[in-house]
Formats: sequence, structure tokens, C-alpha cells
Amino acid sequence: MTKVIGITGGIGSGKTTLCKYLKKNGYNVHESDKIVFNIYKNPSRLFLNFIKKNISEKVVKNYKINKKKVAEIVFNNDVIRKKLENYIHQEVKVSRERFIKKNQKNNKRVVFVDIPLLLENNLEKKFNLVVCIISKKKIRTERVLKSKKFTKPILNKIFNSQTSDKNRRLRSQIIINNNKSKKDFIFSAEKALIDFLK
Repeated sequence: MTKVIGITGGIGSGKTTLCKYLKKNGYNVHESDKIVFNIYKNPSRLFLNFIKKNISEKVVKNYKINKKKVAEIVFNNDVIRKKLENYIHQEVKVSRERFIKKNQKNNKRVVFVDIPLLLENNLEKKFNLVVCIISKKKIRTERVLKSKKFTKPILNKIFNSQTSDKNRRLRSQIIINNNKSKKDFIFSAEKALIDFLK
């Protein structure tokens, strides 16, 4: 039986770093953010029409979507944000289920699924266990702003739209702290996941 392990955590907590480590060591990982990236990078006509109709025609130019402008709009309007999230989540869900079925068919012992909003969308029962990465808000802010993906006002709105660390601790089976160096984080991850990384 294939064990399916969910990975989650707030923005900037270290999910991507953990996924890179797992893939480097031969584990199959489904990353929601990569699916979302591809949805925006190579948008279908259906998605472009959805964006124009529900967000703004101004964010689409020459079949390209301006993600920063989209973020500015959706994180200032909860109704629009929910519509976009529902659309994206459905696309990601199809990809995720295909990934799990394929690995089950190939009798993989364990696979990992990275879902940033796993707890916010009450998906924990879909997995054998949930691994949550916890990192201080100040450190997460520095990481995200350094990557220049979001401005500070938008980042604060993202923080407010995600669940609390207290809730994450209550609803996850494995907690990995990521407040020090990358080396310390990987060591903590190896120690926490030792029963699965054999």
C-alpha cells in the first residue's frame, strides 16, 4: 500500500526546500505551486476567459497573465479570491489525484504531496499523515520579500488568509521547525521523517 504524505506550512516556511531535498533523494513529490505556475505560464483559453470575466481584462495581455496584478486584485477582494482559488484548486486536484493513482499503480512505498492550503481546505483526511513546516513570521517575511514575489502589503494579506501556527500544530502529525540554517532544517526533516525515508 502506498503511503501518501501531505506537506504543508505557511508561505515562506520552507516547503519548496523540503520538496527539493525529497526529490533529490529519489522520492516522488507532487507540488501544487508548480502546477499553479504552469496554469499561469501556459494558460488555456478557458482560464484566460475566466480571468478576464472574474478578475479583470487588464491583467491579460497577448495571452499572458500578469500575476502581480492578479494578486493585488484578489487579495483586496475576498469574493474574487475565493472564485479564483476554487478554480485553481480544482485543476490542482485533478493533477494530484492522477499523480497518486499512478504511484499506487506502480506500488510506490511512499509519495509526498505539497499543498500550501492543505489545512485551510480541510484536506488532512485525504492523507496517511500531514507534515507541517513551522517558521517564525519574521523569518518567513524576510524569505518571501527577498524572492521579490510579493510586496509587503500583499504578503501581509496572504498571512491573514492562511491559518495560524497554533492550528497547524493541532492538525498535523509531524511538525518540522525551520528557523535556523538550511542544513539544520534538512537535519530536522530527516530526523522527523526517518520512518519513511528508509
